[in-house]
Amino acid sequence: MTLQDLGSIGEVVAAIATVATLVYLAIQIRHNTRGLDQNNELLRLSYENHLRGEEIQLTALLAGDAELASIWRRGLAADPGLERIERDRFEFLIINVVSMLGAQHDAIDRGLGNPDLVTFLYFVVRTPGFRQWWARHRDGPGGAHANVEFQRWVESLTEPEPMGGSPAA
Repeated sequence: MTLQDLGSIGEVVAAIATVATLVYLAIQIRHNTRGLDQNNELLRLSYENHLRGEEIQLTALLAGDAELASIWRRGLAADPGLERIERDRFEFLIINVVSMLGAQHDAIDRGLGNPDLVTFLYFVVRTPGFRQWWARHRDGPGGAHANVEFQRWVESLTEPEPMGGSPAA
């Protein structure tokens, strides 16, 4: 066997090793991608559960306090007869809703939230009371989010829902 024959055998072995390495790397990349996809799905589900938990806390608060539930209902209906303290309590509740909306928008913006997830919040933002509050506070210090994209998103949610459609994303 000549030196040239040994060199040829070495090239074949190197080529086989290169192909084997590439196959191994492809398998590892596919495995890692699958793991990342699963982690992203877990993060999305965790976020949705957190949002539902916040909504449950708000609805439980309202369900457990008849006076507060009345203020909430009247505030969402834009009842002009709310007394000053009742308006203040309603506004604190709306600030919580805007905070939850901000978290939902941020999650959607990062690809973790589901833009088609219909929540309690979508029904709140379509009420006359929320729309009036939003018109007064969207640009001010009353709890409205300063992000222009967030403002546009909330305003798209306040529009009437198309027949058979989901909320705007």
